[in-house]
Amino acid sequence: MSESLIGKVVNGYEILSQVGHGGMATVFLARQRSMNRNVALKFLPNAFMNDETYLQRFEREVRIVARLEHRNIVPVYDFGEFEDQPYIAMRYMPAGSVEELLAAGRIPLPRILSIVEQVASALDYAHQNGILHRDLKPSNILLDDGGGVFITDFGIARILGEGASTITTQGVVGTPSYMSPEQARGEPLDGRSDVYSLGVMLFELITGRRPFDSDTPYSIAVMHVTMPPPSARDVEPSVTSGIETVIMRALHKQPDRRYATAGELAAALRLAADMPAAAAEHAPDSERSPVPAEPAPSRTLAGPMDSPAKSEDTSQNLKLRFTRRLLPIRQGRRAWVGVAAGGAIGCLLLSVLLVTAVSLMGIVASESGAPDPATQSAADGDETTAAAAASTQPPSTATATQANADDSLEATLGALGAAADATFTAETELRQSRPTAASADIQPVGVRDRPTLLPALRSAAGELVYFARSETSAGSQPSFEIAILNLSTWEERRFHAGGSSSYPQPSPDGRWIVFQSDRDGDFEIYIANRLGGQLRQLTHNSVWDRLPAWSPDGEWIVYSSDSREDQTFDLYRMRPTGEERQPVFSDGWRNSHARYSPTGSSIVFTAGERVRDASSWELRLLDLESRTSTLLTANDIRDASPAFSPDGGRILFVTTIDGARALASMNLQGGDRAVVYTGPGNVWAASYSPDGQFLVVTATLDGEDQLFLMDAAGGNVQQITTTGGAYASWMPPIAA
Repeated sequence: MSESLIGKVVNGYEILSQVGHGGMATVFLARQRSMNRNVALKFLPNAFMNDETYLQRFEREVRIVARLEHRNIVPVYDFGEFEDQPYIAMRYMPAGSVEELLAAGRIPLPRILSIVEQVASALDYAHQNGILHRDLKPSNILLDDGGGVFITDFGIARILGEGASTITTQGVVGTPSYMSPEQARGEPLDGRSDVYSLGVMLFELITGRRPFDSDTPYSIAVMHVTMPPPSARDVEPSVTSGIETVIMRALHKQPDRRYATAGELAAALRLAADMPAAAAEHAPDSERSPVPAEPAPSRTLAGPMDSPAKSEDTSQNLKLRFTRRLLPIRQGRRAWVGVAAGGAIGCLLLSVLLVTAVSLMGIVASESGAPDPATQSAADGDETTAAAAASTQPPSTATATQANADDSLEATLGALGAAADATFTAETELRQSRPTAASADIQPVGVRDRPTLLPALRSAAGELVYFARSETSAGSQPSFEIAILNLSTWEERRFHAGGSSSYPQPSPDGRWIVFQSDRDGDFEIYIANRLGGQLRQLTHNSVWDRLPAWSPDGEWIVYSSDSREDQTFDLYRMRPTGEERQPVFSDGWRNSHARYSPTGSSIVFTAGERVRDASSWELRLLDLESRTSTLLTANDIRDASPAFSPDGGRILFVTTIDGARALASMNLQGGDRAVVYTGPGNVWAASYSPDGQFLVVTATLDGEDQLFLMDAAGGNVQQITTTGGAYASWMPPIAA
């Protein structure tokens, strides 16, 4: 629809160009003829036209924003339909978003103060009118040419006191990187949840990076629940202690220990910014409490400035380091890129995924003390290095609390099965435009009637092996089990291997399935036959062994192991009996998610220079004969989850384009990159069929991991599960 609309007149709006595209909407620049002004038209995607959930959210956005009349909230002009597609007409903001401002480099402190104060004013107004935003982030903060700051996308806000929403998944909605702990747990919210999100954004504005980052939305959400935020001063040394105190209070795990309103946060920030650096270093907590303050001369992060010229010199001398590597904004891309992408609800999380984290809150909330014995037992053997601890705790506070929190985090991630390399990565030089997904005329698994595949997919045959959430009692930890789906009969069978079992890989002869399981408190590698029998444990230690895969001859299983117990991983291989354990690759980086080439001559895997910084992760190709390795990607964004095509000529990997999580492919030299698939849903894993004609893709949709079937080019997309499924591979037919 996007290209076909350009040049048309839609109910008095002349469509000039497309300026944004995301999971929730496509945004066009249009000219409103009656008023002779430019507007932004936000259209619901074709793929969601028959989805009542998305339609309700779209209409909700109109109703909510129409109630809000504030100088710092993007106004809505009109609402209508064109060719049965609803749209919203909103003010066009040509100056970009705060996300783009971050991507451009260091933001001066006076500009940060202005942004926070204007956002706080809008939030307090919305809260006073009984409305939460619940998805506050830089891409939802737009700018005008005169320094004005505007909040947009109230589409997933909930009217306070309205009760359970009909458009969310089990009550949890939002973007994990900016989500408050209580929001991640699916608890009732008030305005202090938005205050936490504003605190996350403030941390990012001040330091250039987010407080928590990991390879999956699950991991990030759990970090918000269980881990103390890192010291802003460790990330950016020029930050004063006064400003750091404001940030840390805004990011407190307990809502009643945060600022009561966004305005209080903004006032405290203004006071801290105006406080001389030396005084801030020694001010008691009572003197750092927020009180309204009159505007004062602007300061840099390090101290006072006397004039604009001196401010520029001081800024250069400070040499502020932005440690977060940001995706460059493409030429001509404007503010609504962030709006549309930020509107995506693909990162909706299952509320049940963080039931476990509730029990861990006491550890962080008390900021001291011992963890729950059951949690500690599950986390034995997972130690954090001094460097890792320093990255998440101020040097002046010792590491016992951090170690407990890290242990709890690892145990929780283990229970969730979310510690795999299912990363949402980015690539800015992909050549091919994104294909449009076909609508799905199917009744997926979980519906009694047998589904009907699209004509182009009907030759897809065989069985898929994957993992899915198992039924557990209320309040217990989430658990996963291995599932096999027959694409001809649409019968699904499962087997429970003990503990939480995930990331299965079938043997080349189709007789065996190797997988990881955390039944003894840390991940070990297990093997079972395709029916779940003959179960054997292959690794026996106290460290994580993860993400196994077979050699094409079935003689070896390659996997990653935290053998140094420092949260990095080395590659090992062993026989299917668990014997002859051999090192494959170790260079001090985090090496994981290894996959053999079809000839068995090489291995492709994810390689990260820094354990906790996923932006450093690249793809590496190892020649097993010469033992030489080559980086296939070398950029400032995450590349991960590689898989060879059946002919061995290309590598499929996970990436993100303009905020939409996607699949891409490249040749064995890292070139000839092409986009394969971009949604709906947030993609995090994919696998080819044995003949290379089809792909099975895992994407998070409405907070649930589901499987999608498509052709190898990423077209004719069809969802094939509704009750959950992740990390699927084709089961080869049993060899004679």
